[in-house]
Amino acid sequence: MKRLLTVSLLAALGAAAVFAADAPARPVREFKSVNIEAKGNKIWTPATFIVKKGDHVKITLINTLDAIHAFAIEGYDVNVQVNFAAKDNTKVVEFDADKPGIFRIYCSMHPGHIGGQLVVLE
Repeated sequence: MKRLLTVSLLAALGAAAVFAADAPARPVREFKSVNIEAKGNKIWTPATFIVKKGDHVKITLINTLDAIHAFAIEGYDVNVQVNFAAKDNTKVVEFDADKPGIFRIYCSMHPGHIGGQLVVLE
């Protein structure tokens, strides 16, 4: 009886592993955004990112300006500082786009800087 239970358990675990292996991987959407100054305005460019709900989003941020600047997305747990002067001018943010909608991107350190938006499609 124990042997039958063991064999049944192993068969069930094997079947579960096969189904898990067949599950599609979550799509990864990768972007690069560079902080620049254009006509006196500091911006991350590109400033708009369009993804689908369920995507894993990876944004590489490159600060080319001689200062610390931030990149935050309202509604998501994204708020990082990218410090050019400290030779820490590149950061990668990753998150899962689990809520559809339009979310404001902004510099949490300098409210006057031009922001953008994250568009998460249903």
